[in-house]
Amino acid sequence: MKNKLIFLIITFLILIFIFFLSLSIGSVKLNFIQIIKTLFNKEKEQIYELIVLNIRLPRIIFSIFIGGLLAMSGAILQSILKNPLADPYITGISSGAALGATFGIIVGANNIFLPAIAGAFLTILFVYKASLVYGKINTGSLLLIGVMTGTFLSSIIMLLSTVFNRDLVKVVFWLMGDLSNIEPIYVNLLVFFSLIIIIFVILFSNDLNIIATGEEEAKTLGVNTEFLKTYYFILSSLIVAICVSLSGIIGFVGLIIPHIIRYFIGSDNRFLLPASFILGGIFLLLSDTLARFLFLPIEIPVGIITGIIGAPIFIILILNRKNV
Repeated sequence: MKNKLIFLIITFLILIFIFFLSLSIGSVKLNFIQIIKTLFNKEKEQIYELIVLNIRLPRIIFSIFIGGLLAMSGAILQSILKNPLADPYITGISSGAALGATFGIIVGANNIFLPAIAGAFLTILFVYKASLVYGKINTGSLLLIGVMTGTFLSSIIMLLSTVFNRDLVKVVFWLMGDLSNIEPIYVNLLVFFSLIIIIFVILFSNDLNIIATGEEEAKTLGVNTEFLKTYYFILSSLIVAICVSLSGIIGFVGLIIPHIIRYFIGSDNRFLLPASFILGGIFLLLSDTLARFLFLPIEIPVGIITGIIGAPIFIILILNRKNV
């Protein structure tokens, strides 16, 4: 218990460090004193206020919460599906959101959030209904239907992108993950809903530990396994719907972060879930910071960075597990 709390504290302190580091890095470099003065309205230079408060700070907050939610969603799905390869996109919901966003881009919508969230929720409804067996969620069916639904919808996206090739660049850029054009109102809404979601996610985290030992054993201990599976499927689906609709598809965050956490502190969801949120925020914030300044003045999609960093990390984790 003590080691797990220490791990949470250390990761939180690292998050704070990366937060200030990201604020300082960009085409205009700022030092720690300038950042503090600007954050507390002590700095009189309007250019610093514009850079810190209007440009970098909203994006940093956005990165932290998107990364944290994706990592937490991955931890949830890996627990309820009992599949180490489960990630937030395995249920096909991301492809539904992407299809909605693609449609919005093709028709020239000013804001693609609404068509993306509509596509995500329609996919949630379909996958949930299709995975019911005698009124109960079948995790095997959920996994297979989710993968096939995602594959089908991804094919539709590629078809639309080919037919309406004038919008291909916009679609591809969005599909690789984009944190550059977020509006402040969406940052505020994301933070508000994230805090509510986090409370609901942690609420039954101990029951999630029990169900990991086996559904039959969990039932004998008084855990309502069907309610728990439905509850966490809906929560993880909401997380994916919100994240993908706002930022596009950012890979590897929800896959590797829970594995890293388990490597250090084990599988106790009471600590795994909040730790996943913190480390997921660190990972995506660091990746987005690299995406912003590595090739200045060009900015690359953050999904490229998460893929380049995430794939080797996952392979290393697998190799270490084999050698234990």
